[in-house]
Amino acid sequence: MSTWKLVTRSFGVLMEYPKLMIFPVISALCVAAMSVPLLIAVFDTAGAAGERMPATTWVLGFLWYAGAAFIGTFFNCALAACAQMYFDGQEPEWGAGIHRASQRVHVILLWALLTATIGQFLRWVDSRAGWLGRVAIALVGISWNMATFLIVPVLIMEEGGVMDSLRRSAALLRQTWGEQLISGLAFGWIGLLATIPGLVLGALGMNGYPIFIGFAVLWFAGMFAAFTAASEIFTVVLYRYATTGQAAGGFDGQMLGSALRKR
Repeated sequence: MSTWKLVTRSFGVLMEYPKLMIFPVISALCVAAMSVPLLIAVFDTAGAAGERMPATTWVLGFLWYAGAAFIGTFFNCALAACAQMYFDGQEPEWGAGIHRASQRVHVILLWALLTATIGQFLRWVDSRAGWLGRVAIALVGISWNMATFLIVPVLIMEEGGVMDSLRRSAALLRQTWGEQLISGLAFGWIGLLATIPGLVLGALGMNGYPIFIGFAVLWFAGMFAAFTAASEIFTVVLYRYATTGQAAGGFDGQMLGSALRKR
């Protein structure tokens, strides 16, 4: 139950500083703006090549993957820097978060290229593997996600390079793997409950009340921003306690100690 309390407390921090949700919103808008010209280029090259997928499409896909990874990681790092300010007793400021992420932009870019390469490779193998191979690829993907669960706070709080950050995040896996699994369930269940009002609004919009469609879109957009921000706050809390043994401001040290007991 301790991890569930930590997850709900992360949402509590977000309620105190709802302006932190601006980072996921900006990130999503930047990814959308980047996607439009790339999608147009993909359709143009795919249409010209007929049924066969040309190499240009793979290159454009890689560029999109790398660009989306860079944008998402950059703004998540800025958000994590703001969360760190909050837990240090400072006032979280957008500009300070962006500034700190900018100081690590070269490492974030290399990280985006690394994740794009691995992601494209796994998809390429998956497209050519049988069902047993797909299971193996899925397990590799799960392992990768767990090993990189704390990569954002590691990138922004420490000064190591890409491979050092990856090894550091993987090393912290031993202490936090249980919380990663339980937090995934917690965020999943909370998210499932939070979708109900949006689904109701959407249903009303599809049944003669179109004005509610706009409200449904706004609801799900707000959900995306809130859950993205809360999950990053949660990773910062886990990182701080796993590396220093000190509870973040507003979090109970005994609860954290129970959640991160030796395994």
